Amino acid sequence: MVNNNPCLVLEAAQKYLSIVKGASINTWMDIWTEDAVVEFPYAPDQSHKRLEGKKAIYEYYKNVSPVFELLEENPLVTYLSSDPLIAVFEISLKFRILSTEKDYDQDYIGVVKVRDDGRIVLYREYCDPLRVLESFQLT
Repeated sequence: MVNNNPCLVLEAAQKYLSIVKGASINTWMDIWTEDAVVEFPYAPDQSHKRLEGKKAIYEYYKNVSPVFELLEENPLVTYLSSDPLIAVFEISLKFRILSTEKDYDQDYIGVVKVRDDGRIVLYREYCDPLRVLESFQLT
């Protein structure tokens, strides 16, 4: 039986964002299924366009929180789809990159798909890769 509770996917989106708010990586990893996939279609680094499995997700994100400081967060806007286990969200965040001391303003669009237990099986993130390159001084 499929769970038709839209709160599952909305809660998953909020839990996903907790990593940028300083959540423990070990606690944060509980939101993922073992076979979860993360995709960054516009990633500037080709090797990080797709992460497959919980271990790959952990390896990628384990150093995320220490890299920056969250300065500003606009309200999360979510859009439910015809599938109750999929939602799209928008959020704008402002960070300070600690290594470069540059501000990083980014607008994100995320697609989140969960299983009946509320754990994320697919996360797809869209953002401006030029802002990433500039803030991390990769250009």
